[in-house]
Amino acid sequence: MEAESTPPSMPLPTRLIKVFFSPGEVFDYTRTNPVWFGALAVSAGLIALSMLLIPSEIWIQGMREQAARQGGEMPGFLTSAGPVFRLISAVSGVVGTFLMTLLVAGVVTLFFAFLLGDEGKYKQYLSVQSHALIIGAIASLLLVPLRIVQEDPSLTLNLGTFLPVLQEGYAFRVLKLIDLFGIWSSFVMAVGVTKIDPRRGFGVALSFFLALAVAMALVFGIFGG
Repeated sequence: MEAESTPPSMPLPTRLIKVFFSPGEVFDYTRTNPVWFGALAVSAGLIALSMLLIPSEIWIQGMREQAARQGGEMPGFLTSAGPVFRLISAVSGVVGTFLMTLLVAGVVTLFFAFLLGDEGKYKQYLSVQSHALIIGAIASLLLVPLRIVQEDPSLTLNLGTFLPVLQEGYAFRVLKLIDLFGIWSSFVMAVGVTKIDPRRGFGVALSFFLALAVAMALVFGIFGG
């Protein structure tokens, strides 16, 4: 039997660019070379940068509005804590990105490898997850000017954006948590899953990732989005 040929090397910058235009080629490579840390670190770094670029005054305004929604006032000593809060948010963004990616990769492995019997391993699914994350990270950076104009550090392009008639309530919170770039990432991750095990149909993989996104929105929507 002829040995399987080793794919040519694909540096990290090339992989991160091709995820947008040719994800199948990227995941053909990562199937036998399941690298993940570099892609995850770059994505987490871009997310942190997008938070650091938001002016301190906007962070303070956001805290003031949150306190008002809870029926109170922001303590006076916090009015000068904008830079600190911005830094804490950036660090939390990095830590949260790593933890969430590692956790979701475990859920993906459990579903496809253990429940459906696919041949993928945790590190392969983690590699898919890490590379697909660059889509949302770039989007977060591109949205910085809009977040500054709207004075909303958490602003995203989501399903709720197209339904302004729903101004509040659980349904609106859920829609706001379903990010459009997250949907794009779901398509990319579905491609990755089919490359890990070609027997897995794209429709099944995509349905899983979209259902996972909706399930997470339903859960987090309970807590106010």
